[in-house]
Amino acid sequence: MIMAGAIMVHTKWMGRSFWEGAERLVYFVLFPALLFAAVTRATLASAQTALMVQVALLGMLLAAALGILTRWIPGMTRRDWASGIQCGFRFNTYVAFAVATRAWGSEGLAMMAVITGFAVPLANIMAVSFLANTFHPIKLFKELSRNPLLLATLTGIVFNLLSLTPPDLIYGVLDRASSAAIALGLMCVGAGLNFDGIRSQTARWHAGAVTTIKLVMMPLIVWMACGLMGVDGLQRGIAILFATMPTASSAYILAARMGGNGPLTASLVSISTLGSMVTITAWYVVLQFLG
Repeated sequence: MIMAGAIMVHTKWMGRSFWEGAERLVYFVLFPALLFAAVTRATLASAQTALMVQVALLGMLLAAALGILTRWIPGMTRRDWASGIQCGFRFNTYVAFAVATRAWGSEGLAMMAVITGFAVPLANIMAVSFLANTFHPIKLFKELSRNPLLLATLTGIVFNLLSLTPPDLIYGVLDRASSAAIALGLMCVGAGLNFDGIRSQTARWHAGAVTTIKLVMMPLIVWMACGLMGVDGLQRGIAILFATMPTASSAYILAARMGGNGPLTASLVSISTLGSMVTITAWYVVLQFLG
C-alpha cells in the first residue's frame, strides 16, 4: 500500500491536491473512528498495560538522548540538527496501527492506541522544544487539544474505564470508517516519500545516525526494558513493535512550520519508512520465536 501511494504520486496519476485531501480525511475522520472503536472494546486496566506504556516512553526518552549526540557531526548546523533529532523518537501512527492490527488484531490495535495516547504529547513536547528558540507551553497545549488522534484515544479510554458501550449502530459506522483508514493512511505515507534533502555528506551522516537510533537502538532499548521490568506477552510485543515504527510524516510539517530544514526532515522520514520495512519484519520474526 505504501508503494502504491508512491507510484501514484510520482506518476502524477493522482495530483498533490488529492493526497492533501486524503491525508486530512484520514487524520481527522477515519483514524479517530478506528482508535475510538478499538480502545472502547479493549481490556485496559492491567499492570502489564501500565508497564507497556512506561517502557515505550522510556525508549522515546533515551532515543532523544542519543539524538542529542548527533549535534557533533562535522558540519552540522543547529537548524539541521533540531530538524532531524525529532526523527529519532517520533513515530508514524498509520504504520503502527496497520502493523498492530495485522499482528494481533483488534486487541493489538487497542494496545497500540493506548501507547500513542501517551506518546503523542511527549513526542510533540520534545520535538517543539528542540526546534523552538523559546518554548510556549500554552501554544503547545492548544495544539495537543486539537489533535484528533489524541482526543479519540482519550475519549475511548474514558468510555472504557466507565464501561460505557456505544450502540451497535455506532460501532457499525465506526468499523466501516476503520476499514478504509489503514489502507488510505498507508498510501498517504507512500505519497509523502521524498529524498531531495540528503545531498550533502553531512546530511547523509545525519540521516544514517538518526535512522540507526530510531530503527535499531530504540527497539533494543525497549526490548531490554521489557526484560528488566517484567513486561511480556502481547504488551511486550506491542511495545517493541511501537519502537520499530518509522518516523512520523508530521515531523516534516512541524519542521517547516517552525523554520527548520523541511527537505532534510522529509528525507529522513522517507529513509526511516523504507528501512522500517526490514526492521519491523525482523522484530516480528523475533517476537514470534520468543512466543
